[in-house]
Amino acid sequence: MACSVTVAGRALPCKDALGGIRRVWMTEYVDGLWGAVTAGEIDEATAVTTLKSYEMFKNSGSFTQTVNASIENGTIFYTQVVSCVFGKLEKEDIEGFEDLIKGRLFIVVEDVNGNYFMMGHLGGVDVSGGSIETGTAVGDMNGLKYEFTAEEHIAAPFVDKAATEAATEVTTWTLTTA
Repeated sequence: MACSVTVAGRALPCKDALGGIRRVWMTEYVDGLWGAVTAGEIDEATAVTTLKSYEMFKNSGSFTQTVNASIENGTIFYTQVVSCVFGKLEKEDIEGFEDLIKGRLFIVVEDVNGNYFMMGHLGGVDVSGGSIETGTAVGDMNGLKYEFTAEEHIAAPFVDKAATEAATEVTTWTLTTA
C-alpha cells in the first residue's frame, strides 16, 4: 500500500503564540471514553465523566510531543509528556496525588494560547516521574512536580474549545475547578 502526501503547505504564521501551559484536567482512564478524532480534533465523550482541574503558576509547566520513528521497522509513534509543577505542599495534595498516580489517566492540557490537547486518547497516561520538594533557600520550590507520559499512534488531538468551555451544554463530560 502506498502512502499519499496530503499536506498543502504552510505560510509563515503570525508571531502571536506563546509557550507554556496554564492548567491540566485529569480523570481516570476508561477504555473508549472519547469520540473519534476528526480533522485533528475530539469534540465529544461517549460516556459521562468529570475532569478535575489542576492549575499551575505561569512558567512552571510544559507539554512536549516527540515523534519517534523507526525506518527499519516502519513505525511512527508519538511520546506525549506533560511536566506539572504544583506550588505549596499541602497534606491533601500529597494524599490525593498518591491515589491519582497509581492508575492510568486521561489528561487534557490547556496551553497559554487557549488550546486544549487530549493526552492518551487511546492508551491513557501514566505518571513517569516526580518529586515532592521543599528546596534549600527561602525562594526555592515548595510543592510537587510530576511528569506524565503517553504513547500514541497520532499526536495529541485538539479538544474542541467551545465544548470544553460549555461542557455541560455541548458534551457529556464536565470540567470542574478544584
